[in-house]
Amino acid sequence: MFQRFPRRVWRLFPLVALAATGGCFATRGDVRIVQADIATLRTELVKAQQEQKDALLQTQRMIQLASDSLARVSARTVGLQGDVREGMRAVREQLLQVQTLLGQSQATIARLRAEMEARNALPVVAPAPAEPQPTAPTRGGRAASSPLPPAVDTTTVLPGPNQLYTTGRDQLLRGATATARTTFQELITNYPQSDYASDAQFWIAESLAKENNVPAADAAYAAVVSAYPTSPKAPTALYKRAQLVLKQGITAQARQLFEQVVSRYPRSDEAELAAETLKTLR
Repeated sequence: MFQRFPRRVWRLFPLVALAATGGCFATRGDVRIVQADIATLRTELVKAQQEQKDALLQTQRMIQLASDSLARVSARTVGLQGDVREGMRAVREQLLQVQTLLGQSQATIARLRAEMEARNALPVVAPAPAEPQPTAPTRGGRAASSPLPPAVDTTTVLPGPNQLYTTGRDQLLRGATATARTTFQELITNYPQSDYASDAQFWIAESLAKENNVPAADAAYAAVVSAYPTSPKAPTALYKRAQLVLKQGITAQARQLFEQVVSRYPRSDEAELAAETLKTLR
């Protein structure tokens, strides 16, 4: 505080001391000078105090403005984080839709392949009927033969995996879920090593889910993961199975299935969706 006093104030102290100790030696002019300096000192002190108050108020206002700005920035940051999360989730959902569209494109390609298979399919010849056996001799001594059966076309054409897959998808799109399952099952039985076998098992599960046959759909989704763990349909099947279980209110089992999606297929889009869902389950 004393550092802020002007030099004039420091010059007053000897005069004040002199007036206090030896007032008899001070003239009236000196007293007036001292009084004037004291008045000036008081004015400067009041002015300094007012400046300090103004500076303090200005600092408080600046602190309040900074605090308000920080609060607004924090609110915006939280809002942006929420928007980003929702945006990422929407992007992942759109990616799944794109995958569905790609699946439809693959179905179109499969349909073309099926037509080629049907054109180039080799006939399968059924066993020829047995020769008629002669009967006992008649009175004339000649053996009578039984009548020959009518001629039968013994050649049949087995549909290939592409044709079966295309037929099953068409049936499923028309709503004939039971017929579609039969076709898909025929594909899996006749062509277990086909690239379409895992897709056929997945669409069997989808058809059961559309019918709200939860136990059967759950088992069919699980079969995709167990029989075809490296198939592109495996993470989707596991994620949909977790969703199916969650809709039944079995939260603990659903959490385990979502965790399996993240751990077994960490680079899949379903893994990111499962991680987001797990945050809501904790």
